[in-house]
Amino acid sequence: MSIQELNQGLADSDKDFEVLGKLDNSSQRTLHLLVVLLLVLALATSLLSSGFTFYNSISNPYQTFLGPLGVYIWNGLGAMFIFLTMILFVVNTQSNHLSEELSRILYPTFTLREATHQYGHSFWLMLLIIFLNVITVVIIVFYQKARYQRKQEQRKPMEYAPRDGILF
Repeated sequence: MSIQELNQGLADSDKDFEVLGKLDNSSQRTLHLLVVLLLVLALATSLLSSGFTFYNSISNPYQTFLGPLGVYIWNGLGAMFIFLTMILFVVNTQSNHLSEELSRILYPTFTLREATHQYGHSFWLMLLIIFLNVITVVIIVFYQKARYQRKQEQRKPMEYAPRDGILF
């Protein structure tokens, strides 16, 4: 969405537009398409991770691809895709002066004195997604360690039993 902030004069109404439809430069367009593709991949990995988690909650999985390893892989890939998306978006916006370019295209009659890049809530929510993916992996690691220690403690009673008790 485009919003004008003027000190004086009449402003154009706010405009909704498609960024990919307005970009003619191939490098800007390619980077923006790559950002969208990485977001789709991150969404797919999040759905796979959720699916594996729900499947594991109703079944008794072994150490397979559907077990904790699958959740590690899909959460790790999702966090990596989101991180790459954020980096590429910022690089595309800052280095290609995307805000200035789009404002020139949308408002050709106005002279631009300064343009600022503002990242909205959806951009900063991606940090929350990365944090939640990491927290999910940490919770599963701690759960796996606790389960392993519980199994080890169940195997140890023979070590502490008196020798007379072992004979019977």
